[in-house]
Amino acid sequence: MNFKQQDNLKQFKKIKNKVKAKIISFLKNELSYFDDDVNHDFLTIKITQISENVLTNLQNWMEQKIPEKYKEIILLSIKEEKWFEIIESFKQEIAFGTSGIRGKLVVSLDKENSLRDLKLLNDYGFSSTILRGPNSINEISLLKHISGLLNYMKKMKMSKIVVGYDSRVASKLFSRLVTNIFLTSNFSVILFDENNTLPELSYAVTNYHADMGIEITASHNDKRYNGYKLITKFGSPPSEKIREEIAKEIFNNKQNIHYEFLSYNYQNITFNTKSKKLIIIKKPQLNNSLKCVDFELHEHNVDFDLHDHYVDDIVNLIFDKNTVKKFSSKISIGYCALNGTGYYSASKLFGKIGVNKIKYISKMILPDSLFPLFDSEQILDPSDTYISKIIVNAFTNQYSKQEFDQLDFLCYTDPDADRLGILIKIPDSEKHIYGNWKLLKANDVWSLFLWYILKFISENNKIKFLDLNKLFIVKSFVTSDSLLYISNKYKIKCIDGKVGFTDLTDIVRKEWKKNKINIGMFEESCGFGVAGNPNMPLAKFHILEKDGLLSLAIIIEILSYAKSQNMSLIDLLDKIYFDNEIGYFETYRRELPKKGIFEGFKGEFHLEKIFKNIENFCVIANQKIKSNDPIMICNLPISHIKKYSTGKYDSKFGKNFPDEGIRFFLDSNTNHITIRSSGTEPKIRIFVQYRITNINKNNHLEKKLYVKNLVEKLSDEIEKLIM
Repeated sequence: MNFKQQDNLKQFKKIKNKVKAKIISFLKNELSYFDDDVNHDFLTIKITQISENVLTNLQNWMEQKIPEKYKEIILLSIKEEKWFEIIESFKQEIAFGTSGIRGKLVVSLDKENSLRDLKLLNDYGFSSTILRGPNSINEISLLKHISGLLNYMKKMKMSKIVVGYDSRVASKLFSRLVTNIFLTSNFSVILFDENNTLPELSYAVTNYHADMGIEITASHNDKRYNGYKLITKFGSPPSEKIREEIAKEIFNNKQNIHYEFLSYNYQNITFNTKSKKLIIIKKPQLNNSLKCVDFELHEHNVDFDLHDHYVDDIVNLIFDKNTVKKFSSKISIGYCALNGTGYYSASKLFGKIGVNKIKYISKMILPDSLFPLFDSEQILDPSDTYISKIIVNAFTNQYSKQEFDQLDFLCYTDPDADRLGILIKIPDSEKHIYGNWKLLKANDVWSLFLWYILKFISENNKIKFLDLNKLFIVKSFVTSDSLLYISNKYKIKCIDGKVGFTDLTDIVRKEWKKNKINIGMFEESCGFGVAGNPNMPLAKFHILEKDGLLSLAIIIEILSYAKSQNMSLIDLLDKIYFDNEIGYFETYRRELPKKGIFEGFKGEFHLEKIFKNIENFCVIANQKIKSNDPIMICNLPISHIKKYSTGKYDSKFGKNFPDEGIRFFLDSNTNHITIRSSGTEPKIRIFVQYRITNINKNNHLEKKLYVKNLVEKLSDEIEKLIM
């Protein structure tokens, strides 16, 4: 231990008790808001837990051999009494989740301070003077996690990894840190030299026969976030077993962390491109007309252009190439990449399938780590209505309302381009229901996808290998049951899974072993993929992940088909839902809070309070059901209740805590309200589904308006009951 390290640690120990007292006093003041709502003893216990966790983690960091500059920032923050930032940074350690980690780069709740710190990190990287702790995403916490991952991979005799990154603050720096760690450990590394989409990383893992892939990304979280996602050799998120093994290595990896990796200047680091241990995938730069120049790819023993082949694979998944070729030039599309990674692949895709009437939103088309059109709390989720309003405004400001009306649709990929949002104009006859335009719900998009795919397969005699008995789809249980009814109509298997592609891909791999072919993986939050079966030569296979660019190709194909029939996307949806074997499904999703997230320890406390309210409501509702006096919501009885629990949060919230959600059935198995906590941010989501039949061209306007109002009222009423 050197003199400076002794000095910083000694100084912290000297003020430790004073710091604890200050933190307790700060917490009591901040949480006094809850005094009238919760038991005082419970509040005292909570304050004690938080303060003890903060002090323990502070001391651990001061005792570790991390660079002294980080300790000096901690001491300065204590001197300036930045108690909120200190608590948020040190109240816990970021845990390894379903496929990696995700958290804030900067912890301040003040928007100006948050943006200032983001800019500092963006400009100065690891030299920036922002506060870091085990509960934020930073080079220290990342180093610990990657060291644990490295230990796991060594134990499993792995030797090759793909490293990619998105457009977020510090993503490139983190990717270089990860690359340096693995190269130093004698691994072969395939490194994306420019930011890339998550689907491309999955594609690279399988095509380069890598053992693992790591993408530096926080997907659709707001601009303050970063993290990483892991991809296994199958091109999918890690299974539950692999997650547990990796998490164990990370948790147990206390001493074997080489902090010397933090001494490099990663903003200027260069790697030896002649090394046989390194493959660099380069993407072309963009010229002033927003078009890509030819590829330049430096690699060893690889005879294909990865980016080009990735897009070609998507094009090859198009079912009716003749119809697309005939009508694609007549399609008019608006597109933006939300300042993320999707533009290059999207532009390449448009060119390959002949779509040439494209209007790009210039302020959101190129990567920008600060996402300038979005505030610091704005989640960048394609299924979020706030996002859709920002995009429509940006398009009409750049072009005009008239040009917006001439589009067939306006679409956008999220920052890592694994999801797609679609906005459509509304026909005059339905504007009194939806307004001039609407965000097409993923549930409706997936109904179009599945109906079209099955219709094409069943009518095309050339596809003899696709025996309907071999086909199956998977969907998260909160995704619309319209997919179940469409599957039943065509006599194919529909399997429900938990929320998230991790569980869906686990189900797919199990079905592969039964020689089944996947023709769709569907997630209510705009996630879609086609996994096929790589073990069956004629079954189309792309990647075992969701892919926003694949969604884009399929919706273009379906629109081409609609134009060939002189129909619109809404006309096709009506055709599906007018079929009584399927019925009309109206779904609605509400976010709590409606904008942003439950932030900080106060937000988490509020969130925990709501969970307790939900549990209490369940007890009352079950008692009322047993006494044949069910609770009525919008004149509909809660007939039964189902809890979805994995047990992973039982230690925090109690045994059999329904971390996957609670479903309240309303007089039917297809009419229900589901409440669940988001797995990617501190939010609560309310999902409502209601099905009606006997809808036709004579009554559809009346029935659409009725059921749209009904699901929104159901959401209003359940929110009041649980809040």
